[in-house]
Amino acid sequence: MLIISNPYSGDKSGDKFLRETVVPLLERHGNGLVMDFKQTNGPGHAGELASDYLRSHGTGNIPIIMVSGGDTTIHEVFNGPGIATSSIKTKAEIILVPSGTANAMYHSLFPPSRVNEFLGGLREELINDLKAFPEEQGAKLYSVLHFLDNQRTRNLQSTRTRVVGPNGGVIHEVVSCVVVSTSLHASILDVAEELRAEHPGIERFKIAAGRSIRQWSQADVKIHYPYHIYDSSSQQFTLQTPPQDAADNPTRDVSIYSGPYAYFLTTTNVDRLEMQFRITPLATSLPVGDDEWMELLMIRPSRDPSFSSAGDWEGNEGIREQFAPKMMQILQGAYQDGAHVNMAYSATGGIVGDEQNTVVEYLRVREWTWLPEGTSSVAHLVCIDGQVLHIPAGGFVTAALLTGEDKADLSVYGGI
Repeated sequence: MLIISNPYSGDKSGDKFLRETVVPLLERHGNGLVMDFKQTNGPGHAGELASDYLRSHGTGNIPIIMVSGGDTTIHEVFNGPGIATSSIKTKAEIILVPSGTANAMYHSLFPPSRVNEFLGGLREELINDLKAFPEEQGAKLYSVLHFLDNQRTRNLQSTRTRVVGPNGGVIHEVVSCVVVSTSLHASILDVAEELRAEHPGIERFKIAAGRSIRQWSQADVKIHYPYHIYDSSSQQFTLQTPPQDAADNPTRDVSIYSGPYAYFLTTTNVDRLEMQFRITPLATSLPVGDDEWMELLMIRPSRDPSFSSAGDWEGNEGIREQFAPKMMQILQGAYQDGAHVNMAYSATGGIVGDEQNTVVEYLRVREWTWLPEGTSSVAHLVCIDGQVLHIPAGGFVTAALLTGEDKADLSVYGGI
């Protein structure tokens, strides 16, 4: 087993937790498991360590990688040399030890509402060992226990995001395993990074949200067929296919959604971005089955009956100021077990718990393209698993779900 420790992640306590708690637990229950402990020394190093390990691993047992860090550290593994391009064909299994700030993937694999059910199925000797730890420490061991209990792994999806310049050349190409976003979420992550030194904990995201909540992004989004749209009245997804004339009209292989956007993101492998912030709840409450999709959630203020003819919103901060409390209400709904998905506009633009004219548009897609317009800086940001990149003027972003041989064959111990 390769153990990758990011000593700089979160509150920087992860490395000590690994050495004093996790490794002894593995020694007691791992049946002579051989462990190779490695510390990261900078950005991208986790991916390099994982790649070197997979390249040197012989045939026989499936290689196992334990990752202590946050979502960014997991992201680095997916982007390791040869892993991102899937030129390394070796299947690998991952154990997560959450030592980051938000730990979206970990909390999605082990949601608080199902932890007791998971613990109830563990072997007695593992439960007895777990009882010896303080509750806060024990909550970080679920993926380790999942491994020691020989439970099945869950396959991980990934997407490839490309930032394309005005001349059509690819400026950045990044694989993601948690979230790709623009608009408010990208702005929050951009501001939160500036706040990291002063506010190392999760509170910096709420501070950043307060500073960014009044910003909208003018952009067109192309959604590639086929895709699904969630219908809150039936609580089901409906399949969207190309119009009949699409074969004769190449531009009709996509559906165009025009801005402005207050919120836009897609997720894979997760239904939340913090333990309680369940932003794409249907990923788990209405699972898709064996097919693979990205969960897409967007909020377009033009759907608000009170703002549909609001005019020059870019030059009128008052319009965005009026919408900000509604946006905060929607985001608070994500903290209420994903209640925002069914929040709707009243005839006058208020937010009500209804099923008609929902504030949130929720889709399942395999590919999308973001084409920012104008000079708005926030419209030209894209966040990929916490990494914020700039889209140049005249450029665009495209994200596509990886499938088949294009996708790294990684699975994780978790998913209850």
